[in-house]
Amino acid sequence: MLLLLGAVLLGTGAGLALGGEVRVEASDLGAVPSATPAAGSGPVPAAAGPLPAARALPVLAPPDPPPAAATPDDAVLPGSPVPAPAPAGPLVRPGPLLPGRTVPVPARSAGPAALAPRQPWTVSAVYPPITTTAPAPRPSPVVPAVLDLPARGISAPVDAVGTGPAGGMVVPEQVRTVGWWAPGVLPGGAAGSAVIAGHVDSRTQGVGFLSVLPQLAAGEPVVVRGVDGRGAAYRVVARREYGKHDLPRDVFRRDGDPQLVLITCGGVFDPARGSYESNIVVYAVPVAAP
Repeated sequence: MLLLLGAVLLGTGAGLALGGEVRVEASDLGAVPSATPAAGSGPVPAAAGPLPAARALPVLAPPDPPPAAATPDDAVLPGSPVPAPAPAGPLVRPGPLLPGRTVPVPARSAGPAALAPRQPWTVSAVYPPITTTAPAPRPSPVVPAVLDLPARGISAPVDAVGTGPAGGMVVPEQVRTVGWWAPGVLPGGAAGSAVIAGHVDSRTQGVGFLSVLPQLAAGEPVVVRGVDGRGAAYRVVARREYGKHDLPRDVFRRDGDPQLVLITCGGVFDPARGSYESNIVVYAVPVAAP
């Protein structure tokens, strides 16, 4: 009778397992009382009590575990605490499967893409922004055409002159015209001394243009305008008086810091020689073009 009941229960469990909708584990069938041996089969062992159904009946297919809730992978940002790993659950060992049955294995999700950081990460030292200044404009020499004294509102034409037979600088005959020493450097250049000279006066022509040199003050502007209209601007920095034959050599230099030198006669007039005894020299340095 008990064996028949076990067969019926086994058949029912197998039928439920094969139905595909409801599965019954051996643990759900309770306990089966130990069988009583038939008459004449030998001595009767001591009663061992009820046997677990899992030992008396074959184990059917285990139920599918519930799907784990999908959670997004959290991106670990710098400075964030690292989450502790989840505790491992009990190890489940599936029992033997019925012929033809397979346990579906859920596909492993690769998970969503890592979250982008909320703020840019600093990967190198941060320095103050580099500030650059515009390079200074390169000097632009001009071929002199006009000498302008803006503070006095006067100007004079400029002629190119050279060196006379005696080794001195040639000065234009017209006292209201000045001469630029062409063997030297151009005004507005990057180096050297540009020299412009003129007569202080004339018995027949009157007062010359450069007769104002003894009155020029420090800081006064001087502009040399070229034949193309461009200007080389200067400001007065010094005024000196030298003997007629004692001009410094650096007045006519072609190197060193750029400067403009204006020269005219000064001192006492010597009728016997027909000239003045000294020279008035004004030094000017470049400034930004007007």
